[in-house]
Amino acid sequence: MFSRALRLCLCLSLIALAVPTFAQQTGNIVGKVTATDGAVLPGVTVEARSPVLPGPRVTVTGGNGDYRLPALPPGDYTVTFTLSGMQTVTKKVFVQLSQEANADAKLGVGLTEEVTVTGTTTLIDKDSAAIATGLNGSQLSSLPLGTEYRDLLKVIPGLSYTQDTTRGQSSGGSGQDNIYQFDGVNVTLPLFGTLAAEPSSYDIAQVTVIKGGARAVDFNRAGGFTVDSVSKSGTDKWAGQVDYRLQNHKMSADLQNGSLSRFEKDTNWLDVSLGGPLLKDRLYFYGSYYRPHTTRENRANAYGPLPEYKSVRNEGFGKLTFTPTSKILLNLSYRQSKRVDESDLFGQTSAATTGTGTEVKQKIITGDGSWIISPKSYATFKFTKFENPNQGRPDNTTDVAISTAAGARLDLNNLDKIGRFSVPAIVAGQTDFNTFIQPLVDRYGYTSNGVKVGGGLVGLGLQFDNDDFYRDSGQVAYNLTVGDKVRHDLHVGLQVSSDSEDLLRSSNGWGAISVPRGLVFQGRPVSYIAAFQQQSIGLAKPIQSSIDTQNIELNDTIHINNWTINIGALASKDTLYGQGLKEDSSALSGYTLSLGTKYKMYELPFKKMIQPRVSTTWAYNGHDTVYASYAQFKPVPGSLPRAASWARNLATTINAYFDASGVLFATDPVASSSGKLFVPDLDPRTTNEFLVGTARQLTTHLAARVYGRYRKGEHYWEDTNNNARQAFNPPATVPGTSASIPKDLYIPDLTQKLAQIGSGSTYVIADLDGSFTKYWEGTAELEYHNSKGAANMSYTRSHYYGNFDQDNSTTSTSNDANIFIGSSNIGDGAGRQLWDNKLGDLHGDRPHILKVSGTRYLPWKGTAGFFFLAQSGTPWESTNYQIYRPLVGTSTSDTNRYAEPAGSHRTKAHYQLDFKYSQDVKLTDRFKLQFEGNLYNVFNRQTGYNIQPSVNVPATYGRPQSFYDPRRLELTARVRF
Repeated sequence: MFSRALRLCLCLSLIALAVPTFAQQTGNIVGKVTATDGAVLPGVTVEARSPVLPGPRVTVTGGNGDYRLPALPPGDYTVTFTLSGMQTVTKKVFVQLSQEANADAKLGVGLTEEVTVTGTTTLIDKDSAAIATGLNGSQLSSLPLGTEYRDLLKVIPGLSYTQDTTRGQSSGGSGQDNIYQFDGVNVTLPLFGTLAAEPSSYDIAQVTVIKGGARAVDFNRAGGFTVDSVSKSGTDKWAGQVDYRLQNHKMSADLQNGSLSRFEKDTNWLDVSLGGPLLKDRLYFYGSYYRPHTTRENRANAYGPLPEYKSVRNEGFGKLTFTPTSKILLNLSYRQSKRVDESDLFGQTSAATTGTGTEVKQKIITGDGSWIISPKSYATFKFTKFENPNQGRPDNTTDVAISTAAGARLDLNNLDKIGRFSVPAIVAGQTDFNTFIQPLVDRYGYTSNGVKVGGGLVGLGLQFDNDDFYRDSGQVAYNLTVGDKVRHDLHVGLQVSSDSEDLLRSSNGWGAISVPRGLVFQGRPVSYIAAFQQQSIGLAKPIQSSIDTQNIELNDTIHINNWTINIGALASKDTLYGQGLKEDSSALSGYTLSLGTKYKMYELPFKKMIQPRVSTTWAYNGHDTVYASYAQFKPVPGSLPRAASWARNLATTINAYFDASGVLFATDPVASSSGKLFVPDLDPRTTNEFLVGTARQLTTHLAARVYGRYRKGEHYWEDTNNNARQAFNPPATVPGTSASIPKDLYIPDLTQKLAQIGSGSTYVIADLDGSFTKYWEGTAELEYHNSKGAANMSYTRSHYYGNFDQDNSTTSTSNDANIFIGSSNIGDGAGRQLWDNKLGDLHGDRPHILKVSGTRYLPWKGTAGFFFLAQSGTPWESTNYQIYRPLVGTSTSDTNRYAEPAGSHRTKAHYQLDFKYSQDVKLTDRFKLQFEGNLYNVFNRQTGYNIQPSVNVPATYGRPQSFYDPRRLELTARVRF
């Protein structure tokens, strides 16, 4: 189905019936032209020119004086209005990514006089209720934002500030509910939903975040917010720059808690870029090279000196912007990077040879085009490709192959060369055991007080872990404007995409080798165990999981005098695929066992996935607005193909058992499936959003926006015990809701189905009864601009609560990981169900968020920028398995077993100030030198968070396990030409 849809998408684009949405990396200029007496002026020629647009873009005003210049590359524009017998007016307009810039004009009678009006960016959008916030090139270069893509989001109003390196911020949803786009390519990690990708922020020209009020014009299905960026482009003049940035361990404050900081490293960044015209007014080029290099001295441990940690990344980028005619715009870009890390952190008793590292590759390809068919219609297409292969791997490898044939031997004289060996330690009173292991301790142990002791690790890193992610996407659409006094901007769009993962884990030699004490297997004493990945033995094919998505959107934006009414809907279809079964309609389960076969796991049809979008905006005095909207979102259940696939358990560890001579006598059987079946006819996860607000231009330089937003999420899917509603003491209704809990099995005949298809998990994928989240916010924003600088201030009062907390769904140490639906601890066994104290404040809740940022342009060619944040702490709650003792049996795990209502406590509030200063030095008319310093967390506020919640570990209960990053300095020298 996906391939047919993709072919359809291609055909439509080739016949030019495709239209860009804002996801096309563009913005619009719209407006109305009148005479000075207020009469509308049809037939006015409107021409837009920009350094980023090869050639001009021209249109003519309609019968009501309205005009539209769509699909413009973001940047600075000069818009010229001409009509015979009237004055010529020019206006400076800034086009922000994914937004409409309004440029009205008044023409007086005259033949020679030219009037120039300078426009400014503003919080006011007369045609949309969307809550969009953008960062332009000036802000990106003058604010202390950092070097990573995620750093660009910290100044966005209402978004929580987080130190997470994998997950994202919370704003109406969890950290995995957001959509991240880089140059229009969705780089949200396929099948996980996190921001694990790391494209360079160096090439970003603009960023736009849409928090709410989405229309059916951008395929927006995010349960949180959507962020997009546009890369720099070549311009009509050749220009380039070379940057060298430095931050070493001496430029960072010590951690107050004494633990290791990620800033106890020496890092430098080299950036080189060049852009300009290849064909004047036709073809522009931009290219760059980015190379961050990090080292850290690992010093020494019980085994002696350790190798230096090193991380090197090389990233190249190229982009072409082409206008074969004034009505056609084409973009093509290609980005590829490779990062190699070696010798990451070692334990205190790990030999230098046990080091591990990673190799991460990234490829981002995008191609799009637009065709302005007429002043009333325009068309474009867009195709993107995202590849993110990842491999965790040992620093040192062996060519020893695993053999499970009877009689295979371990090389007992070289255990440190055939895997990773856990050196056994002497046990008091165990004479026979100690006699057996003493030669091993003497050979492989470390020296303590002049004596060899056991308990350390020698040999090699354990395994090769390949997690390769891919996403292919194509979209087309069509926009048509009809009518004058009542104008309709009609839009239709089609998007198809496929997300997939290839998972392959293999051991380095024999994997983890150990010496058990007193173990007997199959009636024989075990002297050595080798734990290895079973994909290493005849199962060395990747486990493939995927999801195909189709989206169709229809939208009508109606303009009536000062009113804009938006009516639209997005319809989606999601098809989930796993591996290890074959579809068979005659079977009770619908499947038969078939190793390596791709099968359709579950499908959410169009009829269940219609998402309405309705809004209205009233520009009551012609420029200031009040607005309201309703939008529904049904996020992609992207991680379920991986979580529920029948082949998932192939990527697991099994054991080989050896006697005292190192001769293999038994192995574990190949692990059975841990795949999961779906409860039939599930309702898709749904988020409903209501928004009201107003925006006003208070003075020429000052604008304000105030809005309130409410979101409710429900129908959350998770894996849970099939008998959870019977075995774990559920109440009659889910606390805090009216949802009843049926006292029956999710799938009544699960046992019979599993018996037919070869085992499988007794967990099922279900819509957890009464699962919900709620979020409300009130936000006020001020934006100030003048020739000497700019400032933004926002305050958000909010509450995020419910009983399904995806931001707190794994271990008690940290949830900053690639954890997905179906692999978390939510709903897993006793004490972890939604009725087990799960109702309360969720971990993404930040009731108060104040952000202030600003830039000041100084007379001596200097620029000062700052960012200030003050936000509430993180909710947390105690955990204690003992209150669930009758249900948990012998388990002593506190993980996710709340001992009190969710969010009963809160960490300390956090505030910080970041500062940036830049100084320009003119070298020649063409060359300029710039020095730049960023000082982050000026007051060194290392606020603790990520509390240790287990009351059964009293020594550390209630203590923070993570801390905000310390004060640190970053220096840059830059040459521009």
